[in-house]
Amino acid sequence: MGSREEEESAILRRLLPLLPTNGRIISYIPDTALEADPLPLVESCPLPVPALFTETRVSAQWFFPKVDPDGHLVFCKPKAWKKGKFGIWEPEGSDFLQPEEADLILLPSLGFSSEGARLGRGGGFYDKALATTSKEKLLGISFSKLFPVPFQPEEHDVRVGRLILETKLISFLD
Repeated sequence: MGSREEEESAILRRLLPLLPTNGRIISYIPDTALEADPLPLVESCPLPVPALFTETRVSAQWFFPKVDPDGHLVFCKPKAWKKGKFGIWEPEGSDFLQPEEADLILLPSLGFSSEGARLGRGGGFYDKALATTSKEKLLGISFSKLFPVPFQPEEHDVRVGRLILETKLISFLD
């Protein structure tokens, strides 16, 4: 395809119609060059966004992951940001959301298997936090070059219901 900016723009254009404008969305702050960046669509995002998305930002309630003092992944509506235990930007705030209460959950990954299993970093934070969440709520966003990635998913690995690439939307829902 084209440049990274063009690929991310194509992903965001496919993602935009799937976002609930008045709902509750769990998203993430990208941490590696392998993760597609959903932040240009977040209305409350403090970062500069490409001009293409300044008029299409979504005013849903956005929640982001952080690791709590007990080592569990929780989802918080940000009032401020700070670097967390693993050097990843985490939200500060007092408004939390359980995954079951979210309308949509966007998942970061290092890639996805041909069956929609998410390849993470091996800590199992998302796998544990989303273990009982319906895969209909789980939406992966990634680049075509990271789908499929050859790995043997384990039983506990999170599987998304849908995956957005810059080239297409894939459904894993039965």
